[in-house]
Amino acid sequence: MGFSKKEAPNCDWCPYRKNCFYDLLDDKSSKKEWRDMRIANRFKAGETIFYEGENPSGIYVVCTGKVKVVKASRTGQQLLLRFESPGDLVGHISSLAEWPYAGSAETQDESVVSMIPIDSFKEFLTHHPRSALRLLREVARDARRGEAKARDIAFKPARGRLAGTLMRTLTEASIKKNQAVISGLKRKDIAEMAGLTIETTVRLLKDFETRGLVARKGKDIQVLDVEKLKSLSGHFS
Repeated sequence: MGFSKKEAPNCDWCPYRKNCFYDLLDDKSSKKEWRDMRIANRFKAGETIFYEGENPSGIYVVCTGKVKVVKASRTGQQLLLRFESPGDLVGHISSLAEWPYAGSAETQDESVVSMIPIDSFKEFLTHHPRSALRLLREVARDARRGEAKARDIAFKPARGRLAGTLMRTLTEASIKKNQAVISGLKRKDIAEMAGLTIETTVRLLKDFETRGLVARKGKDIQVLDVEKLKSLSGHFS
């Protein structure tokens, strides 16, 4: 099954609305037009939403589940760039730049993903210039996160980079609810996101456990002391 209106969730009822670009839209007219533009698809875990090198067909919004963006080397090895959670935009930078997608987007869990076709999206921004300003803010934040990651890899010690990576996988909501659990991430994924080897990542996670910062919870990682882990990470973006 492809993208269709039938699968598109109701934005006004969405539990992740506060994390979504939709919530930044400033009037009923722009919100209605955004809802009407969307088509959506339901993906199983491990399915590909779009491939690296493809010309953009639209921008995507993660409605439920989790999506990972990966980049492949010439030898076929994959590098995990980031995870996107409900409410996050995917593919918007390539669409705005009119460049091929810089990475492939794959579902980590069973997910519902909405899409706004590129022509409809450009027309929407023309009709609602204030929405374009809000989108620029999101793009600027993405650029800032990329700069922060590059800085961390260049200057931070391994322990701080791992702590920062663990912090970035947590949501504010999970921290406030005292449910700071990192799930669905393999040690290899964490290592790639932190720019570390798997051996170093495993050793440091063991050290974090010994110090009472995290604990294993099956295949998940439970953060026991958010403040200490945040402090260890240094400047947290």
